[in-house]
Amino acid sequence: MRIGIDCRNFYDVTANSGAGVERYVYHFVKTLLEYDRGHEFVLFFYSDISPETIHKVKGENSRIRIVKVFRSEARIPLWNNHFRFSKILKKEKLDLAIFPANTIPLFYHGKSILVIHDLAIYLHPEWFPDRQWFSTRIVVPHSIRRANTIVAVSQNTKEDIMKLFRVPQEKIRVIYPGVVVKSSYLDEEIAKVKQKYDIRGDYILYLGTIEPRKNILSLVKAFSNYLFEHEEEKLNLVLAGVKGWKFQEVFQKLNDVNRRLVNSQIKYIGRISNRERNILIKNSKLFVFPSLYEGFGFPVLEAMALGVPVVTGNNSSLAEVAEEAAVLVDVSDANDIRRGIGKVLGDKLLYHQLIAKGYERVSKFTWEEMVKKFSILLK
Repeated sequence: MRIGIDCRNFYDVTANSGAGVERYVYHFVKTLLEYDRGHEFVLFFYSDISPETIHKVKGENSRIRIVKVFRSEARIPLWNNHFRFSKILKKEKLDLAIFPANTIPLFYHGKSILVIHDLAIYLHPEWFPDRQWFSTRIVVPHSIRRANTIVAVSQNTKEDIMKLFRVPQEKIRVIYPGVVVKSSYLDEEIAKVKQKYDIRGDYILYLGTIEPRKNILSLVKAFSNYLFEHEEEKLNLVLAGVKGWKFQEVFQKLNDVNRRLVNSQIKYIGRISNRERNILIKNSKLFVFPSLYEGFGFPVLEAMALGVPVVTGNNSSLAEVAEEAAVLVDVSDANDIRRGIGKVLGDKLLYHQLIAKGYERVSKFTWEEMVKKFSILLK
C-alpha cells in the first residue's frame, strides 16, 4: 500500500523549532518508518525543512519518497494549503493519507486517517488571539467529517470530539503518544547549562509557552505565597518557553513579585534546546504544570521519565495521563497550587513515592506501542 503522511507540521532538529504537535509528528513518523516494513511511504514536508531532519527520518530507506511543498504565509491560505496541496496529494496516487496534525486539506477526497490533538479553541476561544475562524468554522469540521478514521491522543480528546461534533465513538480510536527523553548527561554539561541561565540552588520548573491558557499567573502567585510561608527556603522558580499571546501580564507580575522577594527569585529563560530541556527538568526540585487545558500533556510525562515529582491540574487530559503518579490540584485556585507545592516539598516519603510512581506510569507510554496500535489501522 502507498501511504502518504502530511509532515508539514514537523519538529526541525537543526532549528529546534516545533512544539508538542510537531514533536508528536516527528517521533510518530520516525518510529512508524522504523517499524513498518511492508508499505511504501510518501512524506510531504515544507521546502524549508532542514536536510538533517529529513536524513534522521528517511535514512537510506528506498521505500520512502520525499515531496517538498511551498510554505504559504497567507492569513487564509486557501490556495496553497488546500487546493494546491490537494493536487500534490492526488498526483502521488495514494491508497491512504495520514494527517497527524488536526486537519485535512479541503479538496482532498481520498481515504484518510486524521489525528486530533486538542480542541481547546472550541471550548475556550478567549485563549486564542484571532479565534482562527477559517480553521475552526471550516477546516477542522470538514476534516472530522471527511476522515475515515480519527485518532485521538487521549480519552479526554475523544470525548471532546464526540461532544462538539457528534461523531460516533466507533469512528474514533484513542492511541496514546509515546514519551522519549535522554536522561544521562555529564556533570560538566549540567553545570554549563545552569551557568548559561544563571540558575543557582534548588528550583521549581515550568516548561511551556507563556500564554493565558498555561495559567502562569496563578503559578507565580502560588510560588510567591509558598515562599512567604517558608521564608527560610532559598528556592527559585524557572520559567522556560517561548513568548506566546498576552505574555506581557505574566512579566509584569513576575517583576512585581521579584521586587518583594529577598533570597529567591523567578527567572524567565526563554526558548531552550532539547538538550537543555532535559537537563533542566532532570535537575529541578519539582516540575509544576498548571495548564488550564491540554489535549495530552507531554511535559508531565517527560518530567516523570526524568525522575522529577510533578504537580499538575486535575483537568482535561492531565489527570488522565498522570493518574496517581502526580499531585493533582485545582489550577484555577492559586492557593491549591501552593498547597500542592508544599505537599510535595514538605513530605520526603511522598516525594520519593511520586518519583517511583512516575517511572512506572511513563513506562506505559512508548512510541513503539503507539505505532503498533496505529499500524492496525493501516491493514
